[in-house]
Amino acid sequence: MNEWPRNSSLVGLGTLLGLIVASLSLATLAGFAQDVAAPMLWQRDDLAGSSPSPAVQMVTTTVFLPLVSRGPTPNVWQAEYYPNPNLSGPPAYRTEERRVDYAWGTGAPSGLPRDLFSIRWTGWWNFEAGKYTFFVFADDGVRLWLDGQLLIDHWHTGGEDYYGTATVSTAGLHHLRLEYFEEYGSATIRLHWRRTDLYPQWYGKYYENPWVESPEKYRQTDDTIEFDWGEDSPAALPVDGFSISWSATPLFEVGTHRFSIYADDGYQLFIDGNKVKEGGWVDGQGGGGEDVWHDLTVNAIESHQITFNFHDRGSLAEARLWLQSLEQPKWTAEYYGNMNLHGSPLLTKQEAVLFYDWGFGRPYSALPADRFSARWTTQHYFHAGCYQFGLFADDGVRLWVDGELLVNQWQDGRTTYYSPVTYLDSGYHQVVVEYYENTGEAEIRLWWE
Repeated sequence: MNEWPRNSSLVGLGTLLGLIVASLSLATLAGFAQDVAAPMLWQRDDLAGSSPSPAVQMVTTTVFLPLVSRGPTPNVWQAEYYPNPNLSGPPAYRTEERRVDYAWGTGAPSGLPRDLFSIRWTGWWNFEAGKYTFFVFADDGVRLWLDGQLLIDHWHTGGEDYYGTATVSTAGLHHLRLEYFEEYGSATIRLHWRRTDLYPQWYGKYYENPWVESPEKYRQTDDTIEFDWGEDSPAALPVDGFSISWSATPLFEVGTHRFSIYADDGYQLFIDGNKVKEGGWVDGQGGGGEDVWHDLTVNAIESHQITFNFHDRGSLAEARLWLQSLEQPKWTAEYYGNMNLHGSPLLTKQEAVLFYDWGFGRPYSALPADRFSARWTTQHYFHAGCYQFGLFADDGVRLWVDGELLVNQWQDGRTTYYSPVTYLDSGYHQVVVEYYENTGEAEIRLWWE
């Protein structure tokens, strides 16, 4: 009599453990059958025998299963490379990639023939809700889909820039598919996108006279107003005596926004049709050929129509306009009395923008006019999208974003450098710029598009 309840308890416990194991196995299989399986709650009421026992009368078992995810890796391309121009048959190989930014020239990706190959990239990418423009340069054919909607369809030979627009109504992961083929000759493919309600293109009207007066010579869109023509000029315009009028209607977030301006020779800045800044536009007027700025404060998310007029009336020609929110964290700037960032900085400052032309001078009196260096570090908030960083430097410069070295031009010279296209998710990202000045003029400017 005393043995029966104990043996029955052991039998009931063994049965219970077997059911739990079976339940776990079934749950695991169910998890693999789904892209994302939410945590599941399993319950079972088990009677140990026909006669109740104080030890085993009714057992309720609760098992929490771990989250099992079989979904895609976000913000990464799944690339398939084909040894034919039709994406047909099995791919030669598959790989994961962070960006689509390739210029193979007359060569080809590793493992593919020099001509007559194709590639498909697919991936799930984080988007904010907003209006987006997708920019593609392809030589040769290209197609692009967003969530199954065909945005770009140029499945033919030739090297051209293309773009497609879409409104993303819900924030989160969205599916992109890019297909490309190369026929003969040069092979290039680049893709990036951005919220063009926040960062629109500039619509430029180019004139053969210095006063932005009709007739226009031509129109074109520019991603940024960051131009240094030296003693030359834009295509099809006279070397001296030309002008350009750019306009855009960006969406401004709450806070103060700084318009940083440099123009050699003259400029005019209009906001909603009202002239707010002018320099070097008429004879004897100051402000041309030097860095100036204008601040705009907005109390609600709103759009403003911006017009920037520029003219060159002789010699050097340079036009720059950069918009940046002053609500962003400032740059921590460290200045060194040598060209190699060695030792302790002579000066550490907090600075709002990285947009300087010191000419033949120096940033601060504590520094020498030549052979100094600087490092700027910040945590900057970026909206989800692909970014290309631009740097104009005289002399050497390096750029890191989230620890990745994107620009490495640690050498004398005066020129513009661009980073590869880099996707950044919504949030704060570390940006570090290092710079040195040897002799002569000193200038450093950073922007992105």
